[in-house]
Amino acid sequence: MTDCATAFSAALLELAHKDERICIVNNDSAETHSALGFQAEFPNRFIDVGIAEQNLVGVSIGLANSGLRPFVYSASCFMASRALEQIKNAAYTNSNVIFCGFVSGLAYGALGGTHHAVEDLAWMRAIPRMKVLAPATPRDTVAALHEALTHDGPVYIRIVSKLHTPELFPPDHTFSYGGSAQLRDGTDVTLIGSGLLTTRLVQAAHLLSEDGVNARVLHLGSIEPIDAEAIATAARETGRLVVAEDHVVNGGLGGAVAEVVVRTTPVPVLQIGIPQVFAPIGPAEFLYEHFGLTAQALAQRVRQWLR
Repeated sequence: MTDCATAFSAALLELAHKDERICIVNNDSAETHSALGFQAEFPNRFIDVGIAEQNLVGVSIGLANSGLRPFVYSASCFMASRALEQIKNAAYTNSNVIFCGFVSGLAYGALGGTHHAVEDLAWMRAIPRMKVLAPATPRDTVAALHEALTHDGPVYIRIVSKLHTPELFPPDHTFSYGGSAQLRDGTDVTLIGSGLLTTRLVQAAHLLSEDGVNARVLHLGSIEPIDAEAIATAARETGRLVVAEDHVVNGGLGGAVAEVVVRTTPVPVLQIGIPQVFAPIGPAEFLYEHFGLTAQALAQRVRQWLR
């Protein structure tokens, strides 16, 4: 089974054969983010700045402003925090930089709170001009890559790494800014997710169906812009929304959905995510269990809320 990060890097390498502008700017993490193949085939288009994230982004802005299409490869926990001012400058100058935030959420597990990327969506979607994408599966991630290349200006792609996700989409799947994908119909409640949590919500919906709960599942792979129409429709037709994410509960997908609901169709919204705490130390799957972000725990939480 191919994971999202491997699929992304393989697709980027294929695109690089057709587009000489594509380059990777990396912070000593080629092996971690499956970029060794690109480095071997295009050594002159692979720039490694070392563990220096602010320089990583600054160099990328310069390359973009000289006509190249740089892909910034970094663990999302480091890029989004250490280089946030420089990322803001990329948006300020509307530079064509695609920020690839690997190992998102709690995927770094036992390396602890310094390595967990659970605030990045809140930071990124607050920046003007920044497109923010959070694909769910390998095909969804590759489709997001193709969509990012159609856009003039900065894009942040939150990439699932080190955790396999079951494929939900057909081979010809496409991705669009401000778009969404309804993965299951339902009338009792709508389960909304992005990234890793989308696949787990699909599994949770199957578990809920065994109890007679008919749950709709909506994947919002585009966080900014967001599909306000799909959210409002789900709120109107099912009356209750549940948003789950491997991110702190304030400012991420849940916050984006709640903002739409307040402006359009106010209904009860249950936000499931990471509370305002630093995660304990342990393997990634332990942490997802700890915060109730497994399919079984999500289904149980929704059952309790609906009662």
